[in-house]
Amino acid sequence: MASNLEFIDEAYRDAIGTVDKDGKRIWAFPKKPSGNYHNKRVIATVVFLLIFFSVPFIKIGGAPLLQMNIFERRFYIFGQLFLPQDSLVFSIGLVTFFVFITLFTVVYGRVWCGWACPQTIFMEMVFRKIEYWIEGDRKQQQKLAQAPWNREKLLKRSLKYFIFMLISVIIAHTAMAYLIGVEEVKKLVTHSPAENLSGFIGLVAFTVIFFFVFTRLREQVCIAICPYGRLQGVLVGRNTMNVIYDWVRGEPRGRMKKGVIDTGKGDCIDCTLCVQVCPTNIDIRNGIQLECVNCTACIDACDDVMEKIHKPKGLIKFGSVESIETNTPFKISTRAIGYSAVLVLLIAIEIFILAGRSQ
Repeated sequence: MASNLEFIDEAYRDAIGTVDKDGKRIWAFPKKPSGNYHNKRVIATVVFLLIFFSVPFIKIGGAPLLQMNIFERRFYIFGQLFLPQDSLVFSIGLVTFFVFITLFTVVYGRVWCGWACPQTIFMEMVFRKIEYWIEGDRKQQQKLAQAPWNREKLLKRSLKYFIFMLISVIIAHTAMAYLIGVEEVKKLVTHSPAENLSGFIGLVAFTVIFFFVFTRLREQVCIAICPYGRLQGVLVGRNTMNVIYDWVRGEPRGRMKKGVIDTGKGDCIDCTLCVQVCPTNIDIRNGIQLECVNCTACIDACDDVMEKIHKPKGLIKFGSVESIETNTPFKISTRAIGYSAVLVLLIAIEIFILAGRSQ
């Protein structure tokens, strides 16, 4: 791989895109995304939000569809009650879950992170949308951040944080419903906090945590905190599907001059829009990086540019290192097939145990 990527300055791996050389945070102001993949992510977001906010209200035979009451050690999954004595079922379920994560990541990289992870969905598809609505696009947000605290900045920030807090309250109540049930949450809301002080403190704590995550931590959760993101470096290989830059086609990059065809340059015109639109401040052209969450914003931005300069789309696309180097379609590796066989076996065992389990 190194011989084919000699154009890359490997120094970028010594730091992350949201921290400068002095260790200070570089605040991310991603350009507002748009395009085919973004439209699909909007649909995925709507589906996720419908599921997330409706599941606590759904019951099967009078029992919750899903409830993880860790306080009373009572767990409902698809309406079935699970107690501590069902540890065998949970153990096999956890093994199945971790094997699934391994398999999915080996084959599809961090597609989960960009398309289905609650952190990404709420951050990029809810909270950032509100920012774009109130503060404007990338340049307007940067200008506002650098401006002194005048009337305009105070009004916009106050409105934004008020809405952020309101959404955090809603998310906190929903999260609590997954733990103690909708009925108990209703009691917390309608009764005095003194009647259930621990529950009230839990709601306040959840609200503060969510507000802090989506106002301050933001993309740092994906870059430095999330354990799943740390697994990527171990599980991702040459055959893993990722959002990837086609360096064979794009290099050497260079600005395009109007009316001049330069056959010595690749298709990348170095417009940097793929960098400007990235929510984690990386340059996808440097190669696969830990900070990339496969949100596809760079694909949409690059495809739009390619269309304008009358070149084929797909300079940035879903692919693998192997597929780029060999110019072949993405293929599932032998290792992934092996993981699939183990996963199917574990699922079969889990179904067998559940089928023979009595309530």
